[in-house]
Amino acid sequence: MNPAERLLSIYDKLISQQKDQSMTQTWAVVFDLDKDDPNIEDKVVSCLVALREQINFSRLKLTEIDVPIDLTSPGFDNLKNVASTSNLNSSWNGIRGNIQLPECRHAFTWSSWVLRDLSENDISTEDLIELINEISDLEKIIMVTQMSSTLRNFILQQIASIKEALVLATVQGSRPIRESYEKIAGAFIIYKDVIEPEAKQANGKTKEVIKKFGNIVKKFAEAGEVTENLKSLGINLTQAAAYVTPLLTSMIP
Repeated sequence: MNPAERLLSIYDKLISQQKDQSMTQTWAVVFDLDKDDPNIEDKVVSCLVALREQINFSRLKLTEIDVPIDLTSPGFDNLKNVASTSNLNSSWNGIRGNIQLPECRHAFTWSSWVLRDLSENDISTEDLIELINEISDLEKIIMVTQMSSTLRNFILQQIASIKEALVLATVQGSRPIRESYEKIAGAFIIYKDVIEPEAKQANGKTKEVIKKFGNIVKKFAEAGEVTENLKSLGINLTQAAAYVTPLLTSMIP
């Protein structure tokens, strides 16, 4: 999908909602989040921030090719207003009239056509489910594996970054995956003097955890199809691998 096409997909899913419930619950359905998650409001807020950024990003891309901003109205403006966190406790029935106007959808459909050359492949549902399941399994293994708190916390921090990026990818495509991947690569390099000794002294089970984590990071990049976009970064990572093995080596696609 291209940036505006992604907005259209979210818009269509939003206006198709029939059940009257809080906007928190409505957005949870739109973003494919677990409505019973105890942290659901925080996740919805993160997605809404990402959605509003995506609206701005799409407008920026249209502006770069001299498309007047007013041609994105009322769709872009109304969706951005509905996506305000101040509406989370409002009911969907009280909000829907602001976004269901036919002219709102028109703004997204023609913008999708205009930005058709910016299309990128989204992470597939199958790849997303596979990654989420592997992450869940790894989190369970980490908690019962004897390892240093330094190594455990480091890996869990990177996993948290991956999980957040996978959620935001439904809104922004591969951009959150690429940004998360770069942060993880940077973390390996920055903390190599702390992590490398821990990895070298790790027992067999801990090394298995490290290996599983490396495979997840690799699949994470491949699922978002960001490998080609990271070639220049990959060169730097390869050069640095000798200093942060075995962890860094395992994450290079």
